[in-house]
Amino acid sequence: MNSNPYEILGVSGNADQDTIKSAYRKLALKYHPDRNPGDHRAEEKFKEITKAYEILSDPRKRQAFDRTGSWDGMPNMSEFFTGFGMDDALRAFQDIFGFSRSRGPSPGADISFDVDLDLKDVVNGTDREIRIKRMEHCRICDGTGADPSEGLETCSNCGGQGRVRTIRRTLLGAMQSVEICPSCNGRGKVPKKVCPACKGSRLESRERKVVVDLPAGISTGHYIRLRGQGHFPEKDGPPGDLIPRIRKIDYGKFIREGDDLVYRTLISFPDAALGTEITIPAIEDESRKIKIPAGVQPGEKLILRKKGIRRLKGFGRGDLIVIADVYVPEQLSRKEKKTLEELSNSKHFISS
Repeated sequence: MNSNPYEILGVSGNADQDTIKSAYRKLALKYHPDRNPGDHRAEEKFKEITKAYEILSDPRKRQAFDRTGSWDGMPNMSEFFTGFGMDDALRAFQDIFGFSRSRGPSPGADISFDVDLDLKDVVNGTDREIRIKRMEHCRICDGTGADPSEGLETCSNCGGQGRVRTIRRTLLGAMQSVEICPSCNGRGKVPKKVCPACKGSRLESRERKVVVDLPAGISTGHYIRLRGQGHFPEKDGPPGDLIPRIRKIDYGKFIREGDDLVYRTLISFPDAALGTEITIPAIEDESRKIKIPAGVQPGEKLILRKKGIRRLKGFGRGDLIVIADVYVPEQLSRKEKKTLEELSNSKHFISS
């Protein structure tokens, strides 16, 4: 493929913007897919000239090309060419000249809702049964919008084709396009008489129970997209999606750090010196006891491998990290003070 945008559009290196736009207009008219249906080579040419125009119509990109003489020295150009397809070319064409093309049927609206979880839900995963109200096909007319006793008839506007051809006079001349028939919304048929239940809208509100599977390892802000579980559209098209979003998670006395769980415990100085046993709140089903070794230092981390949260995408799980903080009393009895004064002279209580 030619990589020189000036040569692609057939203009000189000092061409002004009016000349560049005029050259693109002529070539776009010649190679536009609506004028060359099924012609793959014309489609490739249309993409090529649109890419060239995208560069030369942008002063920053044009200056970068003029400076280096190739795409290689231009910012993000490799990504631009790799991902540039026919849809991109047509969107650019529409942005430049204001043309439009018919698209497929639009889906129905999505339904979003918030979900609150606790620690066990995140560690084990959970199922939630929820009630939603969504728009579905009318049960009386089965979504046709027609009175069941009357039925449907062929659309007089499109002759039952569901599409209509329109010719527009534009800067590029006469452009022909095929669009969805506005009278029948592409179905080719219209009600002889509208349904008395839905008034021809084809839809009714219905309550549904939906079970949502929330995997272990999910975190605040995550959402799950359940395809086709949302509202049905007024026109023909697929339903929207159901999107549960994790609003907040109650971790209790734990702090989450990635897939690790951190539990801070406060122990006395004697327990820190002699060692002790503490009880950790339940993470899955039962609380657990762990030993604090003698001589543990303030803020020291005790790590229990693979006792944290299961990884959302992948195998394994994080760790449980216990941090021992030593409590220093603010008030002491005379006996306690005397005992500590005696101990302070011991070599074991003097930092080396």
